[in-house]
Amino acid sequence: MNFKLELPSGTILVDKKELREVLHEVLTEVNEGDVYEEVMTIREAAEYLKVSVPTVRKMIVEKEIPYFQRGQVIRLNRKELQNWMKQSSS
Repeated sequence: MNFKLELPSGTILVDKKELREVLHEVLTEVNEGDVYEEVMTIREAAEYLKVSVPTVRKMIVEKEIPYFQRGQVIRLNRKELQNWMKQSSS
């Protein structure tokens, strides 16, 4: 992942604390974007896992796979699926 830090002309970072604050703000923005991209639908999870949609649905019903639900909407988190696959394969 490459970052390009652009500061308005005339901006001077005077100490490590100020630099840390700026970097913290940048990383927070980057991480917030990553969280959204990591949330997948059942279809996206099926494509990611290279299985069928009914297989993912069955795994959810049997609580074999990590997922979360808001009302009737079921979503899966990419990092949780990666961790689940690592644990399942060992």
